[in-house]
Amino acid sequence: MNLENEIQNELKSRGADLVHFVDISHLHKKHNKNFPVAILVGMILSRKYLGELTLNPDYVAEKIRTKIVKNDEFEIKEKQTDALADFMAVFLTNKGYRAYSQSEKNIADTGFYDFNNNRTPLPHKTVALLAGLGWIGKHNLLVTREFGSAISMCTVLTDAPLKTKAFPLPTSSCGNCKVCVDVCTDGALHGNNWKPGLEREKIIDVNQCTTCIKCLVFCPWTQKYISEKEAVET
Repeated sequence: MNLENEIQNELKSRGADLVHFVDISHLHKKHNKNFPVAILVGMILSRKYLGELTLNPDYVAEKIRTKIVKNDEFEIKEKQTDALADFMAVFLTNKGYRAYSQSEKNIADTGFYDFNNNRTPLPHKTVALLAGLGWIGKHNLLVTREFGSAISMCTVLTDAPLKTKAFPLPTSSCGNCKVCVDVCTDGALHGNNWKPGLEREKIIDVNQCTTCIKCLVFCPWTQKYISEKEAVET
């Protein structure tokens, strides 16, 4: 079994829905930490959960307000993808390769996260763009045609000799849609279409965002993902 298959099997047996091997060797060393490859790990939010949030859009905000988020699927899968990245970093290190988990805890503990500006040098969604998964929406989240924005992600940087595929940077398919902007009660979104090189601040005021995830849920591409299940069942 080659290393790519071994990694896929290990991660998917532990709950990963998506595993991609991405070339990041062309990025500046301040972004890729001198690692040539990133492993993107993703878990998909369930249609049932997203359907419940569609009916009760203040659900997540209430969870945050009461600080009872441990049983929330979004929170759970964010922690699970982080744990998968931590696991894979150890797995690769034990095989003699260098590896660095970009889990929330690890980038904080190792000083790779800029707390003053709420920024990391290599966001998971940037790796997802390079993997050809989608584009950045007006809500500053990854948008995919298959799952909308309903993906929790984490990444592992490594020097393991993994085979990668190259994809051109995408263009936004949001067009004139402003659903995410309209549902953002925080007023954090500016309504600008993303394009490669556009500054984050032109899209979102991160200090205004409360992570209510209404923009994620009501994105038409996420709603399409939810409704596809309903179409099959009717």
